[in-house]
Amino acid sequence: MEETMKYRCVKMILITVLLVLMTGTAWSAQKNMVYASPYGITTLDPSVSYSTELGYMANIYETLIRVNPPGSSELFSFVLATDFAASDDGMDYTFKLRKGVKFHDGSDFTAQAVKFSIERTQRLGKGAAFIWGDLKEIEIIDDYTVKLILKTPVPLPQIAASAYASYIMSPGVGDNGSDWFNKGMDAGTGPYTLKNYKDGESWMLAKFPDYWGGWDGNHVENILVKYTKAPLTQLQMLQAEQAMLVGRIPLDSYASIKKGKNTTVLYGPSYQNYMAFFNTTRPPLDNVKVRKALAHAIPYKDIINIGFNGNASQARGPVPQGQFGGTTDVIQYPHDLELAKSLLAEAGFKDGGFKLTLTYAAENGQEARFAPLIQSEFKKLGIDVEIKGLAWNTQWAMAKKDPKTAQDIFLLLWWPTYSDPYETLYSLLHDEGDKPVWNLAYYKNPSYDKLIRKAYETVGANPDKALKMYVDAQNMIQKDAPVAWIADVRENWPMNKKLKGVVMNPAYPQVPFFYNMYIE
Repeated sequence: MEETMKYRCVKMILITVLLVLMTGTAWSAQKNMVYASPYGITTLDPSVSYSTELGYMANIYETLIRVNPPGSSELFSFVLATDFAASDDGMDYTFKLRKGVKFHDGSDFTAQAVKFSIERTQRLGKGAAFIWGDLKEIEIIDDYTVKLILKTPVPLPQIAASAYASYIMSPGVGDNGSDWFNKGMDAGTGPYTLKNYKDGESWMLAKFPDYWGGWDGNHVENILVKYTKAPLTQLQMLQAEQAMLVGRIPLDSYASIKKGKNTTVLYGPSYQNYMAFFNTTRPPLDNVKVRKALAHAIPYKDIINIGFNGNASQARGPVPQGQFGGTTDVIQYPHDLELAKSLLAEAGFKDGGFKLTLTYAAENGQEARFAPLIQSEFKKLGIDVEIKGLAWNTQWAMAKKDPKTAQDIFLLLWWPTYSDPYETLYSLLHDEGDKPVWNLAYYKNPSYDKLIRKAYETVGANPDKALKMYVDAQNMIQKDAPVAWIADVRENWPMNKKLKGVVMNPAYPQVPFFYNMYIE
């Protein structure tokens, strides 16, 4: 009875908050919902965003085109563009733009906005801005036609459809920087505007009345996002119908939620994978044989079964299976403790005898679940592992600060920025010098850097040739073992059964496209 009363009280509080936030909007159970999300916001600047705020940014901002889910008849769908054409040599792309589109500040969307947005992202040079590194210039043909001219023939449509760094924003942003956005301001064309932003607590994605797609038919109109780290709290909110959609629940709860009277779990394809970076800058992980030994010591099958309840498969390399570049031609490390012991002995560590620090994101229930499995298996080799669960922002900041004082092993859930493997291979393992961002193995290999670049410049004209180079690059990595590739996972959304129209698109992981959703 006490728990029931607690749930009722929390539910009434949430409904009250929802009513307050929806200023001027009549509350309707069919039009408004609560999303309990474990995904925090590192920045609201669309030029800089490169992390877990993706699910909100993709509802506020739009790109020229969008990659369609697997099985679609066309590779791309049109969003702010209505057509595009490439020159015969693949050096320039002309985009026809959608007319009648309004930004949230009331201004019109034109070619000038495309030029302003991309050039701003290039100029700031943060986040995933590197995807525009091969863009030479942007030429405005007329108000609704723009030409993007390249330095080299790279796959521009994939870049224009990127999950990061390709958002179009109002030129009204002017010289405002990230601080302006991080106060809760937005400048998009998407179906929702950002309202009542309280960093680390809650925010509203509110219906933009002038959205070019219109509001006829069934659409969720207002979404109260409750930033909720704990999977158990998300589970309780879903069960008590305090939230229509949640991001993560305890792994042991999926079966019951899938079969629940009012709840279900939607599963779908994913380009997400888990990995363990080895700090290659200091002993003993600067020894390739030690790294190979650790890669063989990871209990992959146990991690799949216990860490993910079987809802994953052992990864082969940086590029997940199912995405272009993810093939069985990539070398895979099997779990083999005897081989691990032999490699350690060859490296001068017959009985282990060293200690490692492993960090993971405390918000990530899967990592919390499988990190001890790695610890236990390494113990059999005489290796002590200290596990530290840190808030994601803290874990990432510590890893980027100084490799010499950073963790030994860094667990990471990764998803690609766009659908060509170059972005993953580049981001995770290219030489980042003394300012690491995602290469948290601090790995340096000039031959690898050159090979993935050559593949990237080839993929537009000869995908098969590029694929072979991408595979060769991944096998080059596997032989050096700076990273252990743990698991390719499936996407899942625990939700209320009344929520319909949920679209899962692996090119935009963890993005709930609310405009497609409605409540029965």
